[in-house]
Amino acid sequence: MQKLRLAIVAGFLIMALFSSLVRAVEKRGRFSVDNLGLLPLPRHVTAYATKWQLPAKIGITADNPAERHIARFLQHFLRHRQIVADIASTGIGQIMLSTGAANSKLGHEGYLLDVTSHGAVLSANTGHGLFYALQTFEQLFNPAKPTDNAIHEVSIMDWPRYRWRGIMLDCARYRFSVRTIKKFIRLAAHYKLNMFHWHLSDFEGWRVKIPQYPKLTQIGAYWYKNGYGGGYYTQKQIREIVAYAHARYITIVPEIDVPGHCRAAIQAYPWLAGGRGHSPLTPSRRTFQFLKTVFGDLARLFPGPIHIGGDEVDVKAWAKDRAAHKLMRRYHWKSLQQILSYFEVKLARFLNARGHRAIIWDDPNVPVKPLPRNTIVECWNSSTVVPIDASEGHDIMVAEAPQLYFDARQGDIKYEPWPVPWYRVVNLRTTYQFNPSELLPVSLRSRLLGAEACMWADEWAIHEIPKAFANPHLFYQLLPRELALAEICWTPKNLQNYSSFVSRTSPQYSWLRKHHYYFRMPQPSFRVFCDGGHTSRTHDLNHNALIVNTTSNFANVLVSDPVPETLFYYTLNGAIPDVQSVRYRSPLHLQIIPGKPVIVRVVAIDPFGRTSAPAKLILKFKNEAKP
Repeated sequence: MQKLRLAIVAGFLIMALFSSLVRAVEKRGRFSVDNLGLLPLPRHVTAYATKWQLPAKIGITADNPAERHIARFLQHFLRHRQIVADIASTGIGQIMLSTGAANSKLGHEGYLLDVTSHGAVLSANTGHGLFYALQTFEQLFNPAKPTDNAIHEVSIMDWPRYRWRGIMLDCARYRFSVRTIKKFIRLAAHYKLNMFHWHLSDFEGWRVKIPQYPKLTQIGAYWYKNGYGGGYYTQKQIREIVAYAHARYITIVPEIDVPGHCRAAIQAYPWLAGGRGHSPLTPSRRTFQFLKTVFGDLARLFPGPIHIGGDEVDVKAWAKDRAAHKLMRRYHWKSLQQILSYFEVKLARFLNARGHRAIIWDDPNVPVKPLPRNTIVECWNSSTVVPIDASEGHDIMVAEAPQLYFDARQGDIKYEPWPVPWYRVVNLRTTYQFNPSELLPVSLRSRLLGAEACMWADEWAIHEIPKAFANPHLFYQLLPRELALAEICWTPKNLQNYSSFVSRTSPQYSWLRKHHYYFRMPQPSFRVFCDGGHTSRTHDLNHNALIVNTTSNFANVLVSDPVPETLFYYTLNGAIPDVQSVRYRSPLHLQIIPGKPVIVRVVAIDPFGRTSAPAKLILKFKNEAKP
């Protein structure tokens, strides 16, 4: 039966290929890939103007457990499109799911997707690839019109650029709810991210229950700022979240950051610091028994790699630590830095023995040497040390600051919803244009696993703005930059194009609205038409303007924005626009007088009242006549 089914799928694919060849001859039938709105952009896409109209009742063919797992996601999706779908393991459904692609190019996560006027085939080598085929298939539908179930015919072959496509959430400084974390995971999975780095301990809080050490959660989870944002995750809740992520092909990487950043644990058990009252941990036998218990529990709760931290350790504090001096005498060490290496190497080997790879932050100020070679090094302050770590045989994962630090503000501080103290602005373009591969020479790029963005819940957010990291504000910081992260991690660099990317975000904003994800409204953009025009753009801390110098006395200005159903309001007097300003309805026809620049300011406002930062256009008359 399985052989017959594979033959049927193969026959369908051959028919789809033949159909594609026929359609390719009919050039008028081609459809712009950008207009499909797929994100991240697939590797190979051919799209056609012709469509498949899905019927109100449909059959899904899925045979093995992986296929049926994806079929249930698809069935749920179609139900919300008002389509009744039945899943069967035999016969030929209008939608066929297959993990029998047997295509070496696709690897573990790639997929094939063919949609014709008769139906669709989603195929891959594994359930991972089939899940990503489904995410692309869903994006073919208009999220703003749940009853419009006609989708373009396409032929797609796709696989990811990087193996590690991650996003980190800091729950040590602020404990996000289980519901929010699931929402966070669902967003990541839809855009084909596959790693969730879960930061569970730091100065401000300890968030994972360890039964053998109850004070970690009785005290360490609540001590900071009188318990603001306090709390912890039970092991039952952690198993629930791990299962939720696993179902969406996301690996959770827990982090307990040691031996620095341990104030919450020390508040619970002061002996962890040898009586000093602050981190780093003392390197005593009792401390290492504590760490074995903690990381032993993590190894049972989480199936993948485990992050052991290791960054920003004040090794000088060990100069007055009795256990540290005892250890140095025992091993005849001359440097306090060797104690840090001892901590991290000991933990990495402990995890290796239990079938887990260790991950460590790369700290250029206090490097840890020598780590077990299978240790993954996460590089956040890049650059010079990345090739060194790779040349020593370590796999590298990049979380570059500031480009991939999503706690950084996205624009002018005057127009952000709360004061972010980062002096750097990390806007959508900055994230999109970051290329992780450039940090390594070509000879070492095989060691690059990929990249992840970090969403730190810094102290300023908790202390200054009590509600700053409630659910909407979290996703405001993430979006739309997480969309850029998804594309730079999945799509080959030679296919990345910022203008194309922005145009393809339009249906994503509709999807985000539908699923109740708060996002930062992008600034409107300008297109200026005039004779002899020369444009330039200025970027600095609190100024972002498009400047057009022209020899024409008139210019036509078009305003656009990728967010659907957006209204624009503008001023010509230098004031910041609001809903009381003039509404933009058609291109502006503006007169430019020598010596009197025209300044246009525009804001975008969506149906829910969310307002963008103002965009600024300066039109200047440039007299090129010679004296």
